[in-house]
Amino acid sequence: MRAILHLDAGLLLAALALAGCAAGDREETGEEPPNAETWAADPFPAAPPDGPVPEIGPAPADYVPTATGVPATDIWLGTLVSDGGALSVSGLEQATDRDGYDNQPSFLLDGSAILFTAAFDRRQTEIMRLGVTSRAESGAGLAEQLTHTEASEFSALQIPGQEAFSSIHELRGRQYLWRYDLSGEPVGPIFATAEPVGYFAWSNEQVVAMFILGDPATLQIGDALSGQIRIVAENPGRSIHRIPGTEAISFVRKVSDEEWWLERLDPAAGTTVRITRTLPDREDYAWTPEGEILMGDGPRLFSWSEGSDWTEIADFSDRGVEGITRLAVSPDGARIAIVANRPGG
Repeated sequence: MRAILHLDAGLLLAALALAGCAAGDREETGEEPPNAETWAADPFPAAPPDGPVPEIGPAPADYVPTATGVPATDIWLGTLVSDGGALSVSGLEQATDRDGYDNQPSFLLDGSAILFTAAFDRRQTEIMRLGVTSRAESGAGLAEQLTHTEASEFSALQIPGQEAFSSIHELRGRQYLWRYDLSGEPVGPIFATAEPVGYFAWSNEQVVAMFILGDPATLQIGDALSGQIRIVAENPGRSIHRIPGTEAISFVRKVSDEEWWLERLDPAAGTTVRITRTLPDREDYAWTPEGEILMGDGPRLFSWSEGSDWTEIADFSDRGVEGITRLAVSPDGARIAIVANRPGG
């Protein structure tokens, strides 16, 4: 069942009640992957190449769903303008507006929509799809709920070269990287031994960088075809991205509480090079296709480019935008998604 949702609390809750767990989790039922003909030429193995996924038993007694502690946030969409190299944002509009968690936006590879995470209650999250072209063409302001599972899904990102996205799949305290077709139907886990996965970014059509929770947290590189996984860095931040036009990965390395660096990782060699210091205590950022880095601080948006320092390009105080965190830029650089805290949230 697919629900088309206006982004207000009442309809979101109603849709959740209707959807329930109708689709269920395929690891519980052993069903075949959806759209068997579509996936006949699937580039990934039918099962994780690094081994079978351990059976997920009952949740630990101290388990608290991640959705329990998420903040109240909204997503804003705008146009990213470059005028002679100077960046600005125009037409910023609130894309979600409810007392809940709407967060972690990422653009589809064709730029037509964003995927994002929504928490309907303090127990579970799902992946949503929101069109970002003109309102007349796409019905902007409407979001479709894609996933309908027993698990919570987070951080959806389209997989390069596939009509599929990957997402964190959290079930009873275990967090694996899973794959779903673009309609939201689960295909299955990508790795069996990488756990708990917190965040990730694809370097190319088979290699992915993963933030693995632990003490310390580590950045690990996984190959979805061979199943090879290796640690390349410690103490990364949560914002991990492919650098546009390359297969390099950028991440924030937290050297200390006061010293955070954006670094460039060569996934094949495992070597890193420092790019720039982050804004103080800020770890969320996004790249433009031209190589600028965007980062928020309070209601303000900053940009960085090679040879220049952080420069303020927008102040959204008059729009009521507070506490900018996550950012996403469309592949063509024309659109920007901004996550901000709800006032009092």
